[in-house]
Amino acid sequence: MATLLDRLAFLQKLPLLTKATSDDDVPCPGYLFKELTNISHESVGSCHCLLTYLLERLQNNSCHVKLKVLKILRHLCDQGSSQFVLELRRNATFIQEVAAFSGPPDPVHGNALFQMVRAAAQCLHFLKLNKEKDKRRKKQRHLLYPHYT
Repeated sequence: MATLLDRLAFLQKLPLLTKATSDDDVPCPGYLFKELTNISHESVGSCHCLLTYLLERLQNNSCHVKLKVLKILRHLCDQGSSQFVLELRRNATFIQEVAAFSGPPDPVHGNALFQMVRAAAQCLHFLKLNKEKDKRRKKQRHLLYPHYT
């Protein structure tokens, strides 16, 4: 849980987060991924605030916002703190819900954006599960054959 000081410090980062998850078709700038990774490593409280913010943005009805958040979450699974990944696993239902996201077809894009959101959510969920299985397999292998790993 985030302390009051963590939350106050996190408020200063809201403009950065708003830009990273803006509701437009402009991709999230690359330097923001590094900034978000740094936030996830600052403290357990800032990590919690970051995940809470991203999961709230994931509830937005915009396909653009959902895609940006899913890309950020995927990046943070690879580069973010282990605490962030652990908390994200505990909140996996949010990603599972997005994997079934749909709506009325867009006049220009049709269902393409919805399909992209669903594919990104399924990919994130698959990668998260496979990483966990790989860790378990490596641990079991190490326990069975400690001299060969």
